[in-house]
Amino acid sequence: MKKFVTIVVFMAVTSLFSLSHAQEYLIEDGSGLGPKIGYYKAPDADDGTMFIGIQSRSKGKYLGGEFSLEYRGEQTYTTTGGELSVKQVPITGSLMLFAPLAQNFSPYGLAGLGAYYTFYDYDGGFVNPGDDSEVKFGYHLGFGADVAISESAAFNIDYRYLFLDGSDDITDKEFSGNVISAGLTFYF
Repeated sequence: MKKFVTIVVFMAVTSLFSLSHAQEYLIEDGSGLGPKIGYYKAPDADDGTMFIGIQSRSKGKYLGGEFSLEYRGEQTYTTTGGELSVKQVPITGSLMLFAPLAQNFSPYGLAGLGAYYTFYDYDGGFVNPGDDSEVKFGYHLGFGADVAISESAAFNIDYRYLFLDGSDDITDKEFSGNVISAGLTFYF
């Protein structure tokens, strides 16, 4: 978590520096692709997990969209009979509403849906120990900011709350939680 916070703070400071010292870049009516990193923590999980992914964004002046594919590492849930480890591969889509405050700074709100391919690893106490998987569906709401750092690249950072139920047949643990992410999109 400390590494993630350090990376995000560094990227935010660099972006704010570019806001005050760079030309006024405006990215609108473009589509792009880029990497994404983040941190996800469900309330019932023992610890949060870092994730990596790729995002594709389309951006107009006020409306935009994002599709992303991520890999979320292991989160551990302690249960009465043992331990449950969960990994996820989410595929999500979001609709974004931008409020451009400057040529290169646009805060946004977002809402979206996702399919979460979820892998379970049971360790002790379960009727069928071993591995299992399923696809779960959820939705998210959040906000963030897009900072253009050149004519064809933008840094973004956002917060999302993920609404995703746990599996009733495995455990009563909650998979909803907080998602913080940062990305860099190269527009073409």
